Amino acid sequence: MSNGGTMNLTYLEVDHQRSIYTGMPEELRASFMERLKLSWLYHDHALEGVVLTPEELSRALGRMPCRTYCESVTQHGLRALDTAIDFLHQSAERGDELSIDWLRELHKMLAMPGDEAGGRYRKRDTSPGVYHLNVAPASSISYHFHKFMDVYDEELCHLHPIRQAALAHWEFMRVFPFDERTGVVGRLMLNFLLLKHRFPPAIIHSSERHNYFAALNGHRNDLVPVTIDAIRATLHAASGFRRQAASSHQIAL
Repeated sequence: MSNGGTMNLTYLEVDHQRSIYTGMPEELRASFMERLKLSWLYHDHALEGVVLTPEELSRALGRMPCRTYCESVTQHGLRALDTAIDFLHQSAERGDELSIDWLRELHKMLAMPGDEAGGRYRKRDTSPGVYHLNVAPASSISYHFHKFMDVYDEELCHLHPIRQAALAHWEFMRVFPFDERTGVVGRLMLNFLLLKHRFPPAIIHSSERHNYFAALNGHRNDLVPVTIDAIRATLHAASGFRRQAASSHQIAL
């Protein structure tokens, strides 16, 4: 079977397996998503090189007082991402469309209070932080950002949702429009596109960090299997959560 045929079969398998996720009672799925969000917060920070402790997660989400400046930065990052994840679900439910303005607003949402860089384009010619990508020159980000949207509107939005989301993320990261948090915005965008089509979020685990960065530095198709593996991990977690809930219900009876 060709690679294309194999990938189409994989899409069909995931399409079938996601019935576990979409078929969960609304109340049970809401409980699962709250638990999944903790994993999302942890692993997304880990991809950015920040390894969190359970206490740090708990203090941030519990809005405990900050003891140091570094802790205040970490807590803001966690709370902002927590808010952004809720926004994704609401935006997908409304049927909002992907746009440059939507992405810039998402970046503003993640920025520190008073940070003038929120929603503004990158000023450096290199991809900062943990990313080492060949990115658009800072002087032509607006052009390349609009070109990215053209590629999305003319090509990517017509693909299978998994492939659409993965390739859009890869193309977005080649623009790398913002100085900081571009990767976070890119992964949120990926999951927004999945949620719009009623797919579970693809949370790329810290154990897949090497494969994820290798895919970003490789061909855009390389990001598709990474995305599929992340979706499967979510589906596996949903299946386990549903079994656990059913078992607890039987014991209660």
